[in-house]
This record gives sequence, structure tokens and C-alpha cells, in this order.
Amino acid sequence: LQLAIKGEVVMTAELQETLDAIYDARVPNLWENTLTGDEFSWRLPTLGLWFTSLLSRHQQYRNWLDRGRPKSFMLNCFFNPQGLLTSMKQEVCRAHKSEKWSLNDMIYVS
Repeated sequence: LQLAIKGEVVMTAELQETLDAIYDARVPNLWENTLTGDEFSWRLPTLGLWFTSLLSRHQQYRNWLDRGRPKSFMLNCFFNPQGLLTSMKQEVCRAHKSEKWSLNDMIYVS
């Protein structure tokens, strides 16, 4: 975006839309959706709130890396709880790779 503003690269419609959104304190569409229009980010009304949430998420992940993961999770607080559950299945399968555990054979128990 900075290169386009300087005139060093072509200012595409997507870059212009992103610049306009930032100027208007809105979250750019490309930051919330994939190119096909699927939502991959959380929705918040202003860019400031969105960025504050991004910093909070970064701090949470940084704490997990530094101190280790928590022993339990509040699934209702996750943006994509199904993604977390699937990644847990994948991690267990990888840990038992020599035993050839299948992702499809995994079940959740609470």
C-alpha cells in the first residue's frame, strides 16, 4: 500500500478500497474476507476496535508460546471453535503417527 501511495507500483482498485477504508476508520474488506468472499476474520465496526482485538489475540498467542498452552479452553470464546477441535485431533494423530492413527477415527470425550 505504501508503494502504491508513493507511485512506485500501480494503485489497484483493491488497494484504493483498502486506503479509503483506513481513511474512514473502517476495516478493509480484504482484511476480513478471502478473495472468494469467505469470512476469515472477526467483524468489528471500526478499524480501531478491530486492531485492538488483533493486538489482544497476538498477546494471547504470544503467552501460549512463552508459557505453554492452558490446560483447558472456553470454546465459546473462540472465533472458530470447530477449527480448534480439528487442530487438536490433528495434533493427537501426529503424536501417534507411528501407530497410524486416522483423523476420521478420532472422537471427542469430555
